[in-house]
Amino acid sequence: MRKGSIKKHKRRKKSNWFEEMMENFGTRELLIVSAGIIAVTLAIFLLMVFIKVSKDRALGEDGGDSQVVNGEMVSDGETQNFAAGDEDMPVVETATEGMKTESTTDTTVLAKKEGAKDGYLNRCVFLGDSRTVAMVNYGFFNDDAALAQVGISHPVFASNTFINNAGKEYTLKSYLGSHQAPVIYILLGVNGIKDYSESKYKNSFISLIDKVATMAPNSNIVLVSIGPVDDNGIYKNSVQNALIDKYNEFLLETAREKHIFYLDIAEILKGSDGQVKAEYNGGDGLHYSGKGCDAIFRYIVEHPVPGISDEGKYVVKYIKPDPNRIKATMGDESGIDKDKLENLVDMMMGTQENPNASDSSTLSSEETEEELRKKAEEEEKKKAEEEEEKKKAEEEEEKKKAEEEEKKKAEEEEKKKAEEEERKKAEEEEKKKAEEEERKKAEEEERKRAEEEEKKKAEEEGEKSEEEEGESEEEKEKKKEKKKKGEGESEEEPEEEEKEEENKDGAGEENSSSQSEGEDGNNP
Repeated sequence: MRKGSIKKHKRRKKSNWFEEMMENFGTRELLIVSAGIIAVTLAIFLLMVFIKVSKDRALGEDGGDSQVVNGEMVSDGETQNFAAGDEDMPVVETATEGMKTESTTDTTVLAKKEGAKDGYLNRCVFLGDSRTVAMVNYGFFNDDAALAQVGISHPVFASNTFINNAGKEYTLKSYLGSHQAPVIYILLGVNGIKDYSESKYKNSFISLIDKVATMAPNSNIVLVSIGPVDDNGIYKNSVQNALIDKYNEFLLETAREKHIFYLDIAEILKGSDGQVKAEYNGGDGLHYSGKGCDAIFRYIVEHPVPGISDEGKYVVKYIKPDPNRIKATMGDESGIDKDKLENLVDMMMGTQENPNASDSSTLSSEETEEELRKKAEEEEKKKAEEEEEKKKAEEEEEKKKAEEEEKKKAEEEEKKKAEEEERKKAEEEEKKKAEEEERKKAEEEERKRAEEEEKKKAEEEGEKSEEEEGESEEEKEKKKEKKKKGEGESEEEPEEEEKEEENKDGAGEENSSSQSEGEDGNNP
């Protein structure tokens, strides 16, 4: 009874003390206490945020910021599977001792193999950046066969935590621990190409290669050349082809020194102008279109590591990427900012273009009729634009061809006209020359005829003169004979006869002298 009275008294006393204290507290004291409680709560919250940020930075190294687009990053160590049927994912073959081959001077650059088969890719894994993410999202690589992230650069690759489309988390160490494939491709180097110093770029790349070689001692390592870009694309301030060419030389030299392999995909992606080919440009000048990814896929299959089997059927279990869970590295080295991120995420969504990809309800079930309609309209529009461009190009080509033909025809006609004029001129010259020859010939014949006639006339005159002279002598002889006969006749007539004879002789001599002078004049 006494003890109960004491307990009641104590409770009453305690209750009175609290009530007295509350009565003594004024408004000012209550505000101070409330502010203190709020301050402590805020401090605890800020401490938790600070711890989380510090943890994320440690994963990013060198200040690279990682974030999950439109959502929250999956917490450390937690594995979430967002794709049904993940247990049916194709399993990459595991390398065994003796599969690794050291390259030689002649085999460092992977050569084309005739009759190569897709089954080769069942023995390959890929370490890469957004370009490798696109190969997965377009359905060329299996989700679990690639360790890649948008915007990642090689200096921070080994310390990063990756999330694939199935929602699985990996680090480089944990991934290679369970994916010791016969061939490991490294498709890195474009991010940070302009921001890192040359020594850091090269040393960090060599360090990554050494880590991969240590973690996967039985695997063949292939350094893939950095693909070309459009120097005038939206990432022109972050990467240029001149730098790509420079560091591709470094990758090739490193492959030779370490006796690993080098795959030169740049040779099929680069145009004659040194830029990425238009049909392979994904639109931003840095990432590749579905056709570009297909070209890369084919090139990898056709240029395998020597000694690695390509038997078996290659099947891609397509898992559609969730845009709310695409992890991207933000920062100067990636060239990605908030303005570019949304377009890049749309691009990274890809489409199931690879015929190797197996039928999957994941893709079709999540696309609404509206999305399909918009997609069809977009494709129709693009096709119409391509047709229009093609038509314009053909018209331009036809016009150019017609102009060329017209020009050629005009030149031909001009040439023909000039040849005709030259021919006419030559004919005129020939004709003139012939006439001149004819005239000279006629003059020569005329001269010869005149000389012939002159000669003939002289000969006739000579013959006549000789005849006249002959007749004169004959007459003289006759007269002498007659004189002799007439000596017996009367002597009364001799004087007269002699006179007549002298007169005749004088006339004959005169005639003879005249003829001789005529002959001498005609024949000098």
